Amino acid sequence: MKKRAYLLMAMTLILSTVLMTAGVAFAEEGKGDFNWRQFEGEKITVFLTEVPMSVGIRENLQQFLDLTGIDVEYLVVAEAQYWDKLNVDLASGAGEYDVFMSGASFCWGWSDAGWIEPLDQFIEDPKLTPAEWDFADFYPWAIAAQRWDGTPGPAGLGKGSLWSLPVNTETSLLTYRKDLFDKWGLKVPQTWAEWADTAKMIKEKGGGEYYSVLQRGALDITSIQAGYISALFSYGGKDFNEDLTPAMNSPKSVEFTKLYIDTIRETGSPDWASMMWYDVQQGMPTGKYVMVVDGDNFIPTYENAESSQVAGKLGYAPIPAGPEGARISNIWTWGLSMNSKAKNKGAAWLFMVWASGKDTMTAFSGVGSWPTRTSVWNSDKLVELTSKYGDGEFRKVLEGNYTERARWLPAPMVDLPGVWNLWIKGLHNYYYQQMDAQAAMDQVAQEVTTLLTDSGTMEAFKAAQQK
Repeated sequence: MKKRAYLLMAMTLILSTVLMTAGVAFAEEGKGDFNWRQFEGEKITVFLTEVPMSVGIRENLQQFLDLTGIDVEYLVVAEAQYWDKLNVDLASGAGEYDVFMSGASFCWGWSDAGWIEPLDQFIEDPKLTPAEWDFADFYPWAIAAQRWDGTPGPAGLGKGSLWSLPVNTETSLLTYRKDLFDKWGLKVPQTWAEWADTAKMIKEKGGGEYYSVLQRGALDITSIQAGYISALFSYGGKDFNEDLTPAMNSPKSVEFTKLYIDTIRETGSPDWASMMWYDVQQGMPTGKYVMVVDGDNFIPTYENAESSQVAGKLGYAPIPAGPEGARISNIWTWGLSMNSKAKNKGAAWLFMVWASGKDTMTAFSGVGSWPTRTSVWNSDKLVELTSKYGDGEFRKVLEGNYTERARWLPAPMVDLPGVWNLWIKGLHNYYYQQMDAQAAMDQVAQEVTTLLTDSGTMEAFKAAQQK
């Protein structure tokens, strides 16, 4: 699921740095029968976008170089450029990037096209994967989101080949200004109806000094992926029915969309329609907003005492519940995939093993890259780090997410980015009051049906149902 305009960073060799403690620990684990230097002298290129996980990779990469003797070049670009540049390379078959950052929704299209390598063969080979890497240590929901057998719709999720190794995860939670809630005598909203009512009270009590809510709304697929879809499913709505017909125009989905957009229009910033994820990340620290439902990986930025006006003033709670009491958090996982045209696949795989290893993932957490491994989440470092936010509230919420609420929600399909593009346009139509909520979502459903029909997805789904 990423910064404002970043200049394209030139591809360069990593300069030597001092080994971090985690790197030394990982190197010690590598001793024994496993040969970490079996591809010494080979060269790979790694493509990254600017998020906490990529910061962790760059800050700790010297340990991989010292451990393996593999030569690594990397390129980092802003997310807006990243997907376009990566898709050009994959579609052309140039194979410029051996390993690259990925997420489930993109892997579906890449795997269908044969552009990325299935990973089970590497995991199952003891010559390529050390036993202590411990595949069983990953959270099951993080792995399930990376498996897909090619069947459009929820039935194919968690089955078939593994297309990405999840390194970083993001879940949704409610972050709020605890100092202002205490000042105004407000209770933390437990339901989405209460969230809307609380937003109105904040607007009244704040006297125009604050915006009640902060949410993503730009014409970008990430505006659907984060807080919105978690909230929609919690409320009882969904994206597709079991027969893969669109459900964003169902009564529950429309009811929630109306509540959500009305609240943003009436109590939020007028910039909602242009807000990307980084606007949310950088907006909350300004002190202008009181509530936000979005990713947990923003919290280190919110709580940075050197740059945030709200550090130490925040409270954390689970995502509000729907009418039936459901609280569901969609997940996003930044992971690593391998180009099917990679020239040095063994060396590429060792990089992926290193980047997703226990000690390396622990080191990455220092920059806000929350782990996909149970042992790392429960490590002394993570317990200490995550317990300091909100007097322990943050860790308690994430613990509940990881054990109860987190799962991949959107229906897997090659067309998902296209579906989400149509969906966010429909939300804009209602936000700007060009249509009522039902008409806006009916139009989205009609356009999505046409998309799935023209692409062959509906035909593929029906064929799978007949098997």
